[in-house]
Amino acid sequence: MNTRWMMIPMAATLLGCASVQPTQARRDVGELVEQRVGLPDAIPEQQDAESRARVRARVDELMTQPLTVDRALQVAMLNNRGLRATLEDLGVAQAELVQAGLLQNPVISGDLVNSTRGNGLGGGLALSQSLLSVFLIPAQRRVAKARLAHAVVLVGQATLMLARDVRVAFVGAQAAEQALGLHRGRAQAAEVAHELAQRQFDAGNITSLDQQLFAAALDRARVELADAQLDTTRAREELTRLLGLWGEDVAWTFAGPLDSALPPETELGSLEQQGMRDRLDLSAARFETRSIEYALTLRRRGMIPELNVGISARNEVGNDVGHEWVLGPSLSLELPIFDPGHADIARIQAYLRQAQHRLQDVAIHVRSEIRVHRAELVAARRKVEYYERTVLPRTESITELTLQQYNAMLVGTYQLLETRTDQIDARQEYVEALRDYWVARSELELAVGGRLPTGRQ
Repeated sequence: MNTRWMMIPMAATLLGCASVQPTQARRDVGELVEQRVGLPDAIPEQQDAESRARVRARVDELMTQPLTVDRALQVAMLNNRGLRATLEDLGVAQAELVQAGLLQNPVISGDLVNSTRGNGLGGGLALSQSLLSVFLIPAQRRVAKARLAHAVVLVGQATLMLARDVRVAFVGAQAAEQALGLHRGRAQAAEVAHELAQRQFDAGNITSLDQQLFAAALDRARVELADAQLDTTRAREELTRLLGLWGEDVAWTFAGPLDSALPPETELGSLEQQGMRDRLDLSAARFETRSIEYALTLRRRGMIPELNVGISARNEVGNDVGHEWVLGPSLSLELPIFDPGHADIARIQAYLRQAQHRLQDVAIHVRSEIRVHRAELVAARRKVEYYERTVLPRTESITELTLQQYNAMLVGTYQLLETRTDQIDARQEYVEALRDYWVARSELELAVGGRLPTGRQ
């Protein structure tokens, strides 16, 4: 029997197999990032030294400019080591897809025998190939493709979570820096009040108790300033870690303060529809269910007994013929006597039911998270608008009126400083409300699976 017929399907499989490099999968993740985050070319398609050099050059270019939230997101997508590690899941899934399209390696076996009648040595060689594995390749590739798609959406979800974390850390660091400036203003006001009180105490115009009260107020302002400095350092380091920066790159600056221009909101029904359509963890649960369904089909096909075909050649030893080589086909068949595969199928069926329940559970959680985060966003927006329309104008008006009365010598310096401190406190509360709004918006964007539409509330 000619063995070339056995090598033809093997050669065709080897020639037609896909590359082990997950270029297309990384491109798919990059498209997700562009659609959901708004960042083109954020995920490099290649992993070679030239690509890494281009990424480093791009990060260096971005870090020469003050940070905006978009620049921070670009740096994080290119430079965050945790995301880089997660991207390697695509390489694992791509390799499994290539593996699923390959035939099992042929098995060569042999034996050596010695004639008991002194006729010399004999033996044989056999080359066999699993016939069943050929027919299982399409089903194996469907399972592997579903797992690759599952890996793509999981990595895509990781990019969205990183984008959320960067946005939250970005506004947190912005708010911390602005709060630090306000704390410095409060400390300066407390120093002025303390110096004035000390002069008046030395002149005998106020009591020792009043002088000590102003000194205690300065102590509190200085302690709060120190706490604000530490909070700012922590907030900056949180963002620096997410951007994957170290060395001289940690001396970055912001391009501006917190954005106070709030975009319009979208009604709840549209957000729930978007979440059910776009949430990548929901898509991942769907792909997981599909891959288990394919695995169940594959296992049922695998219940067919294993069949190996091949060719064998033997050197027969005998008194009459001496040494003679004989050539012929070989066949081996598995006997499913002890393990018919029923337990394995029951296990996969349980996994399938488990995945179906998880899919439904994720869908329920998606809708609930969207409702909660939208309620948080609406509440944060109302708070910001209330500060803008009412609280800040009122504190400014109080400060102006107090200054007028001070110039008319109707109120003292202490009262003027007190109203100025109240104005600083209101401004700090406004900054915190603005930060909470952008944090809530980032959480809602993650909950719906992408950027929020710009519809009206």
